[in-house]
Amino acid sequence: MVLTEIVVLGVAVIVAVVLFKLFNNLIHLVIHAIIGLAILYIANLFGLNVAISIWTILICAFGGSIGAIIVIILSYLKIAFVG
Repeated sequence: MVLTEIVVLGVAVIVAVVLFKLFNNLIHLVIHAIIGLAILYIANLFGLNVAISIWTILICAFGGSIGAIIVIILSYLKIAFVG
């Protein structure tokens, strides 16, 4: 499970780099990260039971909404981040 989480973190970092290159502005990247963390919080409010760990926080911070959706899907399929 840890390997899956590390791979997803790597994908989230790549997404963050691509987004930074696209937007070329750190403010957009910070806003994207906040939206990703908010999506993760809302998913837990709806009972999806995504485990909150340092990995999920980093993935949502670097990957934003895309990272949050990946974390939620992996948690729902019980592949990783199961709470």
